[in-house]
Amino acid sequence: MSISFILRMISKMVSGNGGNTPSQNINDEIERAKGRATKRIYRAKMRAQEELGELDRVRITLMSGDMKKFTNEFSQIKNVNFHDCDTLTGLEQFNKERKSWKELQELSTKAMGLITLSGAMDAIGFGAGVLDQYAIVPDINGLEDVSKEDVEALKEIGVHLDEFQKKVKKMCRRMQEIRREARQAEDALLDLSDYLEDGIADIKNIRSKAGNNWKKYTESQKILIGRTAQVAHLISILSEVRFLTDEADLREEIKEALGAADELLDELGA
Repeated sequence: MSISFILRMISKMVSGNGGNTPSQNINDEIERAKGRATKRIYRAKMRAQEELGELDRVRITLMSGDMKKFTNEFSQIKNVNFHDCDTLTGLEQFNKERKSWKELQELSTKAMGLITLSGAMDAIGFGAGVLDQYAIVPDINGLEDVSKEDVEALKEIGVHLDEFQKKVKKMCRRMQEIRREARQAEDALLDLSDYLEDGIADIKNIRSKAGNNWKKYTESQKILIGRTAQVAHLISILSEVRFLTDEADLREEIKEALGAADELLDELGA
């Protein structure tokens, strides 16, 4: 029996048309509803965790692979000034925010360390723990031994059941959204990594022909390096350890980076 059916049953009892339905019958159905909600929430959580785990594998592989190669290549270039690349959308903010390339190197080194840990490819720290705290079945108590004349008690349990149903639906919807957000981030990272791989090859080629002094590079060479740095910057943001807040919401930094990645990928084309 669904919660909606239980609510209709209680509504009839309140209006005096429900007959003599024992409280125990309603309580049994409430327990069944709780059991179904528990299974539904568990399934939604496991699917979300599976998608987060896949995202984590992509992030760790990227940070310990191509991002490490990029930071090694880029760190060899001296006198870098991205103001020479003002025509590239977003780079002016990137230049202002750039803390140090040492931080990117440290992050890629940390990712490499994670891979060597047993079970590191599980959804460690990126969202699984948050979902364990978020995906908790809401409390709902049954009826005391009341008669159909106890209208207030019947109304109260009706309100609680309605709230319970809404909370379960909201929780499951949110975990479906997390699956979608994780897939979106994974796709963005994979697409960005294709450009990063090509960009690393470009930087190697530039360094082999023109050396390591930014000031001696042509405008087109600077733009190639600047674009690659922009891609690397977005990858580093999307590869932050925390994907979700403690409330299971997408972190604002991740949300902004996904929007920026969409814009950049649209601009870059195929």
